[in-house]
Amino acid sequence: MAASNHIGDRSEKKSFLNIATLIRSIQRAEGNMDCFQMGMIDCDQVDCKWRAFCLEVYPAFNKNET
Repeated sequence: MAASNHIGDRSEKKSFLNIATLIRSIQRAEGNMDCFQMGMIDCDQVDCKWRAFCLEVYPAFNKNET
């Protein structure tokens, strides 16, 4: 059988989740600016649930991975 497994091919290429992209999607769904780890120095989004992580109070995400 010469058919290729396209689903398997895609899962091998994308075996990890980009956390910053996911959080930006959540921000958009919540009706907020999708600015997670975009380099904003003076963030005025004080009600954002991701603010502490974004401003690296908790360095849980590596910017090199985004």
